[in-house]
Amino acid sequence: MSLTSRISFFEYWDEAPSDWERLLRDQLALGVTQICVPILWGVHEISPGIRDFSKQSKLRIERLLSLAQTVGLSVRLVLGFPAHPQAFPSWATQESHREIVPKILWDGDPPYFSFISVPSPKAAKIKEGFVSFFEEISAIIALYLSPGGPITEVQLFLEPLELSQSIAGEFGYSKFLEGRYPDINIFNKRFQTHYKNLQAVATPSGAKLIESKRPWLFAYDYRWSRAQWVKEYYNEMIQSRIPESLKNIIKPKTYSFHEDNEQKEQVGVCFESTLIQFEPNKPVGPFIVEGLLSSSCVQAFQWANVVEESLEKSSVDFIPLPILPGDTLPNYSALTVICGRYLPQEACHYLRRQLEKGAKLFFPMGLPQYDENLESLQLFLGIGKTVVKTGKFEWFKVSKENGSIFYPTQTISPDSTDGIRNWLRGFGELSQGAG
Repeated sequence: MSLTSRISFFEYWDEAPSDWERLLRDQLALGVTQICVPILWGVHEISPGIRDFSKQSKLRIERLLSLAQTVGLSVRLVLGFPAHPQAFPSWATQESHREIVPKILWDGDPPYFSFISVPSPKAAKIKEGFVSFFEEISAIIALYLSPGGPITEVQLFLEPLELSQSIAGEFGYSKFLEGRYPDINIFNKRFQTHYKNLQAVATPSGAKLIESKRPWLFAYDYRWSRAQWVKEYYNEMIQSRIPESLKNIIKPKTYSFHEDNEQKEQVGVCFESTLIQFEPNKPVGPFIVEGLLSSSCVQAFQWANVVEESLEKSSVDFIPLPILPGDTLPNYSALTVICGRYLPQEACHYLRRQLEKGAKLFFPMGLPQYDENLESLQLFLGIGKTVVKTGKFEWFKVSKENGSIFYPTQTISPDSTDGIRNWLRGFGELSQGAG
């Protein structure tokens, strides 16, 4: 039996408490070994600060945990803000500070590129209320942790912070940009702008300008900033007044924040921000800037989704080109370069230095040039050319400096999702030593 078939969701508040034990035993009989139990803030809190964990029989979470242990099921708990109508208490829905998130998180088949508005976990009143709820429920569940109890894992869902598509009114965005661009001159050179500081960039009008000039760079910078929000929020939760024993097993559940990245193969994906087009096929990604749905960032998000999905066993860094003075980047064992026919000269020299350090470079769109000559081809072409096959996909392999260069025997269309996944599978295999 597969692992997924041994895990089952159990929404206790929707079941009669008198049926809990029978339902759990039924799951056990079907081969389930673990139940995933969401403990939703909106289920337990009717009024601000007034919570029920025991008065109503259907909310007696301790009884449920005891029953799970008696039956022989382990428990994975879900806290935070998962995609559920009761993730927030009813009073929080009136909060004016909102996050605009893809509706696909709440609805498996929504209209294309549709969004919903949810309360922002960053809003002061909501954050204060959730911290209080989090501390109270933590004190309860800490009594039922494995090995003495059934709880083996606690997940903290923070997707509304990470996947919000609205930049309007974002307090703190400039702070994260300053962490990414400590020198405004680096930002201006990359975006071809003339800002005096990043506070102006973080306004809705500033975001609209840079989104229109360099949509890919804007999209990745915003993704990176969102990831920082998630890390900051998660760390604040962990540092709140919760039992030390719980801090050891609680994990963030997001798309970009992985605590075990150090244990993964680290690879880099370079992209040139103005040359690649990609037809969207998933309703996740575009931004709402100044109240308007922007589709120019869809390409960047779709590439990012495909890359992260296909290289899930690796820690993926996204690197905008050109590389500029002040950029500090580690050495990578493997880099794939998403670009058109030409690359900036600075980018070519950066990639050459990576080759000198033994990296493997992948060019899925073919070897690029820069300016209007063949100099960059001379930088990348090396000794010999052999064909390496991964699955149904074939690469040319060329030895250069201390590293290797790979490029496809057939050109890959940048708007082909299957083609991208195929070369990424090859990239994953070859980057880890095959071929």
